[in-house]
Amino acid sequence: MATNSKIKKPSFKTGNRIQPTESIDYNKKPPIFSLERIQSGKYCFSALDQENKAQFAEAIFKRRTLSWSEIQNTQRHGLGIEKIDKKAIKASMPPFITEDCDHFLILRFHGKKPMVGYRKDAVFYVLWFDHDFTLYDHG
Repeated sequence: MATNSKIKKPSFKTGNRIQPTESIDYNKKPPIFSLERIQSGKYCFSALDQENKAQFAEAIFKRRTLSWSEIQNTQRHGLGIEKIDKKAIKASMPPFITEDCDHFLILRFHGKKPMVGYRKDAVFYVLWFDHDFTLYDHG
């Protein structure tokens, strides 16, 4: 069967309504912190005292100019990041955490005190604040 040469191939460079989307490298973006999925109870933001709340604000402020790549290459007990196995968490799992999720991420918010959550694109969703070092075994 012959190709019909009368049908034009669409061009992404024409038209003012449809533009090709460029893929975004979220590792080059700074983190966006979200408390939208924080779990209520002992490790919730509301359980923090004023000093810990202030230190959380300071921690996200310090990271405002760092990209995710820079955070990944920074010392884990400073402004860096580390992974923790999902099974190490002593709190009950939120219903939206699926079976295929095998780890969480840890960022420090006050000295060595960790906030635990997960990342989607540029957003870090905080799930727990381990303000008393009891959320998981710190070895």
